[in-house]
Amino acid sequence: MSTADEQDRLLREPRIALERARGDQATWADLAYCGQGTDEGRVTDRNRAARFAVLWALQYDRHPHDLPLLRFLLQQQITYYREAVPSGLAPDLTLAGFLVAEHRQVEDLWLHWAAKNISFDTALGYHLYHLLTAGIAASIEAVEASSHPDHDRVSAAITAARHTDAAVEEWLDQQRTLFPADPADEGLQAWAHHAARLGEREASRLFMTEWAAGETRSDTTLNTLQFHLARLGYLAEAVEVQKEAVALSDSWPGAKASKLLTLARLQRRTGDFAEAWHTLQEVQRVLPPDKHDVEQGTWRHFVQECFLLVPIAPDPSAARRLLAASEQDLQGIPRLWMDGVLDAAVAAAEHTGDPQALHRYGVLQQAAARERAQELG
Repeated sequence: MSTADEQDRLLREPRIALERARGDQATWADLAYCGQGTDEGRVTDRNRAARFAVLWALQYDRHPHDLPLLRFLLQQQITYYREAVPSGLAPDLTLAGFLVAEHRQVEDLWLHWAAKNISFDTALGYHLYHLLTAGIAASIEAVEASSHPDHDRVSAAITAARHTDAAVEEWLDQQRTLFPADPADEGLQAWAHHAARLGEREASRLFMTEWAAGETRSDTTLNTLQFHLARLGYLAEAVEVQKEAVALSDSWPGAKASKLLTLARLQRRTGDFAEAWHTLQEVQRVLPPDKHDVEQGTWRHFVQECFLLVPIAPDPSAARRLLAASEQDLQGIPRLWMDGVLDAAVAAAEHTGDPQALHRYGVLQQAAARERAQELG
């Protein structure tokens, strides 16, 4: 199927869902945040894909009467991020914010402020100009008249710099380019990410591989393609892309070691112990011998990956040998409280049933915790 056919198919259900939401507000319950736990201890949102489908359809079909629906969707996104997204910021939140901001209603200022204050990442990435699209003078007046608990913080944020209505308009124009009203103006990368949010793995893979086929096979292109394929679960394909990236890597040992570590990680995730171990041996050959130099972080990641490989060793004897080798490489690496290396060591010792190793790693964890407390003060 061509990308054009996939795009038409992909938009069909979101458009139907949008018309359903427009026609019956009772259906909004199916778009509300609905948290549920996973076996890994994470929290997911059962309605996230359905909510994004309606939000995405609204991007291409904008009407004044949709503001109540848009406000509802933005509030649900805020709840989702607060409950299930400890870090990061993606277009599912910024799109909802932009579509509300485009209506320029001053009463939405506090809704945008809530979105901006979810986390460190949203504080940086959710632009203050969301709050100012009704006009700076009107926004300042609304804040001054408010008894909101964050009145002083918002007032300071708005008045601290010389914001202008012209700058806000320029930002809105940039957002309109980022979130075009015509699906034909979306790039294949955007289509790939939209498809992934809807749970359409194969369509997402198609769009991203088509995008990469039209790009220079640079580090940036290969890294983007590899990461996206791995995130979708196409690990074997991600391995092949990363092998290409390793082949293109320059002579700087740090860059090559980093790419090889990514390859080993992917090979481990596919369950290929032999290839992952072979790649880790290549990593060790290009690592600097001094574990205290600027590449010490790479040494930690290398040893962590060795420990993580222990549970998929083909037999108990191989697992014990790898555990012993990993412990040997662990010696002399500073800042063992970073990067989860000792957690991986403990898990490897538990897998092999080695109580002495477990005791040693427990002692190291206690010492690392003390070092962390001293270093961070």
